[in-house]
Amino acid sequence: MLNDFWELVVPVLLRHGGHANKFIGDGLLGVFGAPERLPDHAERAVAAAQEIVALVRERYEGRVGVGIGVNSGPVVAGTVGGGGRVEFTVIGDAVNTAARVEAATRETGDDVLVTDATRALLPDGRFAFEERPPMSLKGKREQVGLCALVEGAGVPTPLRFSETLSVGRDQTGQDQPV
Repeated sequence: MLNDFWELVVPVLLRHGGHANKFIGDGLLGVFGAPERLPDHAERAVAAAQEIVALVRERYEGRVGVGIGVNSGPVVAGTVGGGGRVEFTVIGDAVNTAARVEAATRETGDDVLVTDATRALLPDGRFAFEERPPMSLKGKREQVGLCALVEGAGVPTPLRFSETLSVGRDQTGQDQPV
């Protein structure tokens, strides 16, 4: 079932200019704008999240749900590894925060949560959101402002796959979706 799920999700990321960077159990890290810069990376990430939710609802008719966290901020992107194994990855607080936001979907019951940092990069009127109370997230000193994508709001289902869509800026300060 998980492979069937990824067959549905991964092409959505690709259609929106992102890629599946890491598969971690039933979760995945989707990256937008690295290694190639995309000026509209935040919009692409949220649009991908919106499409994923709609496709999952259609295909699985409530038997499977998703929890997607979207965040923006500085990241380090590049190839890491050794001993004959290397891979492209993104690291940094923005990625960690995106993972924590994804985990917060279990508490709020929302399919998609977007941080204020990402929302500030989105064009006005493109998406509809409902504010959520700021949350304390593991590893963060200050609460993080969150909003739920209205089209993605839903009731948690018995089986949930997780997805983290992170959007960041590279070390030069350029917006760099992850």
